[in-house]
Amino acid sequence: MIGVIFGPPGSGKGTQAAKIENAFRLKHLSTGDILRSEVARGTPIGKEAGRIMAAGDLVPDELIVDIVRGRLPEAEAGEGVLLDGFPRTVGQAQALDNMLSEEGHKVDFVIALDVPEAELVDRLLHRAQVEGRADDTREAIEERMHEYHKLTEAVLDYYSRHGVPVKRVSGVGRPDEVFERVKRAVSISSV
Repeated sequence: MIGVIFGPPGSGKGTQAAKIENAFRLKHLSTGDILRSEVARGTPIGKEAGRIMAAGDLVPDELIVDIVRGRLPEAEAGEGVLLDGFPRTVGQAQALDNMLSEEGHKVDFVIALDVPEAELVDRLLHRAQVEGRADDTREAIEERMHEYHKLTEAVLDYYSRHGVPVKRVSGVGRPDEVFERVKRAVSISSV
């Protein structure tokens, strides 16, 4: 089973993905975590990605597709994969579909977390203080929201047009409350 968890920055994707991983035994593949790890290790990919992320821009499709291509086989070893932070553009979605079709797989469901933008900004600024995330400055947050609306929302339309169940779930509330809604959506989508 291949799923995608979707939502703007600060919507709780990582929190919900960890819960989905445990409940449905899907391997959580977070491109954001992978990129931050590369940045921390100072790899060539990390240096390039760090500069781009600090500005609040999306990492170019070619770079992120290569990272996912390298990690997808190890992640597919279990019950399936839950992608978090990828695909973020229609080009990435098409590249993912091509990668998966080569293996006889496809995206089975998309969970889209909806949270009002004012709450997202508050969450991200709080996360920056608590976790020390350098990519969560007000300017970077505003740019990421702009990029999300400009590029990423089109991915939901792309999957809907291609017959993939896209389940919109309110991301407002305590994480366990949100997970109950997510769990119902995943269960319905994976039947």
